[in-house]
Amino acid sequence: MFQARFVFLFVALLTTPAWADRWERQKGDCEQVFKGWRTQSIDKLRDCVMLWEMYRNVAEVDPDQRAQVREPFDKLYQEGDKRDAVMALSALKKLGLRPTRLRDEAAPRDDTERQGEVVGKTPPPVVRRAPATEEAPEEVPAEPERKIDAREAKASYQRGIGHFKAGEYPEALSEFLISADSDPTYAQPLYMAAQAYVKLGKAAPAIQALARMKAMNSGLARQLIFQASSDRGFAPLYGFEAFKDLTGAAMIQILNAGGPESQVRIDEMAKQLEKAGMPVASISADRTRRQNTYLFMKPGYENQGERVRRELNLGMVHKRPIDWPSEFDVIVSYGVAGKTNWVDDEAEKVGKEGGDPEKKAKEEEAKKAAEDAAKAKEDMKKKLQMLQMMQEMDAEKSATDEAKSQADVLPPP
Repeated sequence: MFQARFVFLFVALLTTPAWADRWERQKGDCEQVFKGWRTQSIDKLRDCVMLWEMYRNVAEVDPDQRAQVREPFDKLYQEGDKRDAVMALSALKKLGLRPTRLRDEAAPRDDTERQGEVVGKTPPPVVRRAPATEEAPEEVPAEPERKIDAREAKASYQRGIGHFKAGEYPEALSEFLISADSDPTYAQPLYMAAQAYVKLGKAAPAIQALARMKAMNSGLARQLIFQASSDRGFAPLYGFEAFKDLTGAAMIQILNAGGPESQVRIDEMAKQLEKAGMPVASISADRTRRQNTYLFMKPGYENQGERVRRELNLGMVHKRPIDWPSEFDVIVSYGVAGKTNWVDDEAEKVGKEGGDPEKKAKEEEAKKAAEDAAKAKEDMKKKLQMLQMMQEMDAEKSATDEAKSQADVLPPP
């Protein structure tokens, strides 16, 4: 019954309807279940609390609705199994509520603490007023910290992995939260809890789970945060500023500024970045034809831009800031040098159309010298041809004169 309610998943996070609409569509008879919580079974409460966690936006819950669900949530926490307790406790905390007592305490706290309700944080320990005498006030101790249970944490984590691989994301999420609650220093269950939240279409809790993991500030937590920036499981979160700020991920775009002949290279670049864990969000054509490659970056994303440059082996590129409204953080505009027109890169450095005057003068001088040498060679060739022709003409004339001389000395026939 519990599993049957969650055979569906959201296809995309960014195109889901409003939270209120989602709750109205998925709640079923849960509002009646919460009203009649005293007679409802734990299984029914479990189903409805899970639906609440998945689809209800707590920011839209008014005080009357908060009061209506406090007791059914508390019943699930007190009477359900450990997984139920973790889920119910999470739902209560999001509403700024606490259970009437801890599961391991024998008796409930007094009515003052039961009704304690502070939105966004846990109410402070209740302090009883001092009697009329000068005796010191009696303080109720705060809730004891939970003890670390590493064995339970690992066991729950492994069960969660099994559910996750089977596509049973609500069950997996429950196990990961139990694991994280059993050992607050255990980073992996929070990472996987964030993945499960993504599968269930809940972006905000996923980011919150990653933030909680990052706050551990351990070597493994830092490694997992870096891994999250390129993990395809978090692809639906790439456009969220909170996720990018947390993980250092960047929205990357590649522009083809070299024409049709550059498209093969553009596709190769996209595959190369994908393989390196930096998926490309968009491939498009640049409106400007460029003969050099440009790397545009938003302020604060210079490291990501440099990583892209190194991964693609772009060498020296023109780096420019993104100073216009853009959804992308790093943009590569790939240009190709023209086949006939040579562009002097020094022109951009000096800000002149003609480039460096001294360099240009030397190039013109070398060009003129080459042209003069070619002209001199051609003149010499023509002179040699003329000389050869004159020699041939002289030889022919000599032969004719000799034949005529011989004819003059012969006797008549």
